Amino acid sequence: MGSLSSLQDLNLAANDFSELPSGIGHLAKLEKLDLSDCRNLLFISEIPSSLRALVARDCGSLEKVSIQSKTAPDLLQGGCGKLAEIQGLESVENRPVIRMENCNNLSNNFKVILLQVLSKGKLPDVVLPGSDVPHWFMQYQRDRSSSTFRIPPISDGLIPGLIVWTVYASIRKSRFRIPSISLCSASIRKKKDDHELFYTRPYVDISSRHGGYDGDHSWVIYIPFSRIQGAIEGGDELEVSVKPGDNTIVKKYTIVSKL
Repeated sequence: MGSLSSLQDLNLAANDFSELPSGIGHLAKLEKLDLSDCRNLLFISEIPSSLRALVARDCGSLEKVSIQSKTAPDLLQGGCGKLAEIQGLESVENRPVIRMENCNNLSNNFKVILLQVLSKGKLPDVVLPGSDVPHWFMQYQRDRSSSTFRIPPISDGLIPGLIVWTVYASIRKSRFRIPSISLCSASIRKKKDDHELFYTRPYVDISSRHGGYDGDHSWVIYIPFSRIQGAIEGGDELEVSVKPGDNTIVKKYTIVSKL
């Protein structure tokens, strides 16, 4: 396979192998690899550094993904019920998109690492299964369960940013139709003049169209104040809002200041 030096898009979906075919790591121009529905695949490693998107949805036996480069692909892995961890995220520098809807076996240790990487600005956001801000997360952060947040006085030191943890669910309009798109969005406004300082929404849709994800999920984003530097000062009151998109309901969200 290594002889296919110009290959950019490789679809190996619905195969029966338990590990990747040898030589994939040598495909120097490969940008997209689709392994969806490879139900016997146990682990993914030795992927080429050129890869921009790794799609591995509904790989029911997949337990581990290993990233061995500082440049990681977008990781779209919804429905991998045995997935426990993605190794190597701590060294990643290019802000990949990570989607893990219905990956209900993620280890607590991996979730801690994932959110630490997120809070360092190395990920734009992350989607996880579940509806509660876990206790191991609150050990590292300070909870602000409100839609408003007051910036501490400058003498106290400006905090690096906010983490917004949103619990959402997709809505079926009928028992036979799965929503095709379900985007939430988040924004920050300065309360005294209603000036919008920040706006974001997921880089990839968080819909239920891939496998019918009907349970609660968490969309977690880190908003660094460096993105709005100069627009805020000590004592300002900010209003954070999260709005649902098509076929989505926002159940709750929590604002957490990064220490």
